[in-house]
Amino acid sequence: MRALLVVLALGLSWPVQAMEWEWLDQMRDAIQNASYQGEYVHRRGDQTSAYAIAHTVRDGEPVERLQQLDGAMIEVIRHGNQVVCYYPAGAEDQIDRPIPAAPFSQVGPMALDRLAQSYQAQAQGEARVAGRQARILTLSADAWRYSHRLWLDQDTGLLLQSEILSADGEVLEQFRYTRLSVGGPIAESALQPTIAGSTGRQQSRVQMPMPEPNTDAFVTTLSWMPPMFKLTMAERTVSADGWLEKRVYSDGLATFSMFVEPAMAAEPDSLVRMGATTALMSDINGLTVTVIGEIPRVTAERLRDSVSRLQ
Repeated sequence: MRALLVVLALGLSWPVQAMEWEWLDQMRDAIQNASYQGEYVHRRGDQTSAYAIAHTVRDGEPVERLQQLDGAMIEVIRHGNQVVCYYPAGAEDQIDRPIPAAPFSQVGPMALDRLAQSYQAQAQGEARVAGRQARILTLSADAWRYSHRLWLDQDTGLLLQSEILSADGEVLEQFRYTRLSVGGPIAESALQPTIAGSTGRQQSRVQMPMPEPNTDAFVTTLSWMPPMFKLTMAERTVSADGWLEKRVYSDGLATFSMFVEPAMAAEPDSLVRMGATTALMSDINGLTVTVIGEIPRVTAERLRDSVSRLQ
């Protein structure tokens, strides 16, 4: 029955592809609701980090501890929509940085019906990851977004490995479990911070539902948007230094942000790529436009060129 519901919701007519989207639905459920504990590596470009994770569900809410195993010791505790990040003494420079998150940890809100309009799912065989048998699934896309390759645990649907691929097949970013146990109870000690108290510094965040984005007060507009990307957040701030307009867009899998402000002085274009993340800043039509997100360079450049002032 569940498979039929997934097929009807996605409006897919090919049974094989419907089966593959059902695997993604199983992955979404497993990441949020299964109990698991292990270690994984995350590679972005030429940078690699190792993490340990413990995840379970308590009183209907996900509870998770994420520990960075190399570099500065960082621990992230997530309980429902509350996230607390602990830093050791002497790591004050880390506090203003984004809080680390496990790949696909926010997969719960992922709308498969939206993804099915932007990505084509296709089975690519089987392999073993962290001692577990996995199905390999690719999500191919148009030229405006990256493709993805996923390794899903055959028994539970849990994501064991993922890759973000460029148009020519280059692996831009990779996540991969090296050790994993699934099922069974998770000890309470495995979910508690080890650097809390006087030796640790905290950064807290409560993930509240975002209000409906509103750009009525904006003085700039975009003439183009990649298909199926939707505005998820909009904010305009005004200060003594001028104004800044921020927009965030998502297709349900990839996300990018745009910042627009008056150009104060002529600056050369800036382009940086870290793994799958592109950061582009340019002056155009008297505006400084910055585009940052998990999109190819060609997409960021066309977005930049589409910005103009409202008449």
